[in-house]
Amino acid sequence: MRGQASGTFTVDAWEPESPYDQRDGVDLGHTVIRKTFSGGLVATSEVHMTSAVVAAAGSAAYVAIERVEGTLDGRRGSFVLQHSATADSSGQSLVVTVIPGTGTGELSGLTGTLEITKNGDEHTYGVEYALP
Repeated sequence: MRGQASGTFTVDAWEPESPYDQRDGVDLGHTVIRKTFSGGLVATSEVHMTSAVVAAAGSAAYVAIERVEGTLDGRRGSFVLQHSATADSSGQSLVVTVIPGTGTGELSGLTGTLEITKNGDEHTYGVEYALP
């Protein structure tokens, strides 16, 4: 079965740690983020993000692991997302993928991708997914 879900999410907590490595103009850091989703995905999540920022070049990148717990189109369970993003003056790229085998409960076997859009303070998402 294939499906799509969309909606909004709020960032409930943004907890950056001091950079753990600062050398050669590159800052490496870790941030914990907590979110609440509404719409087709009604859930909460916790994200562990590792980032690299090159202030002089105006570039940055992050990788993250996010555990999501709640309901997706009415099916209860949890799953884990993998984020990979880069940004510089020429643009940005973000890929968010469901890690295969992480779905639980009624979301067992879940695969798919998630797209995030930010407009001002509002975050929207779109999920394209498949379930066995």
